[in-house]
Amino acid sequence: MPFSSFHKSYSGKLGIYCVLLALFSFSVNAQNTKSDFTFEPIFYINYSVANKSLLTGGLEFCLDCKNENKLFLGAGYGVTNSYNGNYYGLPDVHLSYSKELLFIKTGSSHKNAYAIGGFTFLNRFDLGFGYSLPYNNEKTSVYKGFTTSLTLRLTKNEKAYQKFNIIQ
Repeated sequence: MPFSSFHKSYSGKLGIYCVLLALFSFSVNAQNTKSDFTFEPIFYINYSVANKSLLTGGLEFCLDCKNENKLFLGAGYGVTNSYNGNYYGLPDVHLSYSKELLFIKTGSSHKNAYAIGGFTFLNRFDLGFGYSLPYNNEKTSVYKGFTTSLTLRLTKNEKAYQKFNIIQ
């Protein structure tokens, strides 16, 4: 489905879900001001290359920020180019786990599933390599094959980032 007709049917629903997710996160944070629990959103942008390029942006939430190892749950929306000159939209849901300098991430859209592993720098930048597998083979080209990915995360919640320790 080309992006020109895709946004008419899905972007309204996706936009509503993203706004509700953001409002929920801010209301949870406001209700829990007396405790140590903060549920602040992390804004992320991801650029991936497989058989075509994919630019994705969205929100992530740190599910386990008290430990040094971090677990993120994210939802976003990506735009990819196609062989016929049209742009296609792909909603994205993923789970990412990082430990020290390494991370592993798995996710899905309505057209494909993927798994990526690689290096992270303080959970601010991720450089990953993996594979994306389509659910079915359609005439419309989907995002598939070996994947290289670069992710940038921005948040005010410093607990979402890893500490930079210099060996003395």
